[in-house]
Amino acid sequence: MEIVWKILEISAENELITHAKYHCSLSDDTNTVETEGNWFFTDPIMNVPFGQITEEMVAKWIEDESVKDGINIITSRLIEQLKSLEKKTVVPPWKPQVFTPNI
Repeated sequence: MEIVWKILEISAENELITHAKYHCSLSDDTNTVETEGNWFFTDPIMNVPFGQITEEMVAKWIEDESVKDGINIITSRLIEQLKSLEKKTVVPPWKPQVFTPNI
């Protein structure tokens, strides 16, 4: 399983990134879960010139800041959602009920 991050937008003050809107997804062999959110950096520090910042760097900063008590809250929530899909899924009642044999 791998989390795929996309940084959709950023906000900055004096070339210091203060906020990022993100989208991330996690997939296994059969299911994908996704989340989107806004991250406001609590103590932004610029270690790299603004023009050299990459999407991967911003995603890593969010990952690093989202660790609480040793657990990444974004990653753990995606894993929790993916595990919940492992339970038997059923066709919603408003969709056509189609019989699919298990072979």
